[in-house]
Amino acid sequence: MLGRKISVQDSVKAAFQFAKATAPKAAGVLSIILLLDIAAILAPGSASVSPAILALKGFEALFGIVAQGALYRLAFADEHAGAPEFRIGPLGLQWGKPEMRLLGAHLLLFFLSFLALLFWVLILIVSLGAGMFVSGTAAAPLSPTPQQASQMLLAFVPPILPAVFVYVRICLYGAATVAEGKVSVFSTWRLTRGHFWPILGAGFLIVLPIAVLNLLSALPGEPRAATIVLELLTCVLDAFLIRPMSCGLYAHIYTALRPTDGGEVGAAAPRGPWG
Repeated sequence: MLGRKISVQDSVKAAFQFAKATAPKAAGVLSIILLLDIAAILAPGSASVSPAILALKGFEALFGIVAQGALYRLAFADEHAGAPEFRIGPLGLQWGKPEMRLLGAHLLLFFLSFLALLFWVLILIVSLGAGMFVSGTAAAPLSPTPQQASQMLLAFVPPILPAVFVYVRICLYGAATVAEGKVSVFSTWRLTRGHFWPILGAGFLIVLPIAVLNLLSALPGEPRAATIVLELLTCVLDAFLIRPMSCGLYAHIYTALRPTDGGEVGAAAPRGPWG
C-alpha cells in the first residue's frame, strides 16, 4: 500500500463530484436528517441534555446510517450491477443488509470507544487518589472550584490525539463494510498505513466549513438571531454537502487503496467476523 499515493486535492475534488451526483438521489433521507437537526436546535432546552434532545440525536444517528447505506450503495453500484443489495430505496430510504452491517460496525466502534474512555477515567481516578494519598490531602469537595474543573477538563485532552489517529486509520470502515459485504473495521487499518496525513488533510478540508460556522456561532456576544441563522446553515451544509462528501471521500480512498489479486476486489483482505 505504501507505493500508492493519495492526493489531497484529487480526493477532495472526487468527494465533491460524488456529493453533487448522489445528494439528489438520497435527498429523502438527507432531508430527514436536516429536519432532525433543525428540531434539535429549535426545541426548548436545546442547550441542555434533555430526553427530547437525546431522542432527536438518536433518530439522527439512525438515519445517518440509512444515509451512509444509500451513499455507499451508490458508490459501489457499478461494481455490483444488478445486485439487489446495491439498489437504494426511494430518495435513499431503505434498510437492508448493508445498513445492518453498518449498524454493527458503528456499535462495535461505540463499544470500544466507551471501553477506552472508561479505562482513561479509571486511570485518572487512580492517579488522583494516589496523589491525594501521597500529599495527605483531604478528599476533594463535591463542588470543585473553577480551577479544579478546568484541570479536570484538561485531563481529557491527552486522549484526543490518539483518538484522532485511530479514527483516521480506520475511517474507511464504512466503505469497506458495504463494498465487501461484511463488517470490516480493523482490516482498514493496514489499508491506510502510510497515508495518515493525506487522509487527515482531505477530511479536514471537507469539515472546515462546518468548523468555521460552529466557531462563528460560538463567538461571545453574538446575537441570538445570528446564531440561529449560522446553526441552520450548518445543518444544511452538514446534511447535503458534508455527509455525502465524507462518504465520497472514503469510497474514493478505499477504491484506491484496497487490495486486489488478479482483479478480484478485496481478495487479499483479512477474514474474520470484525474484519
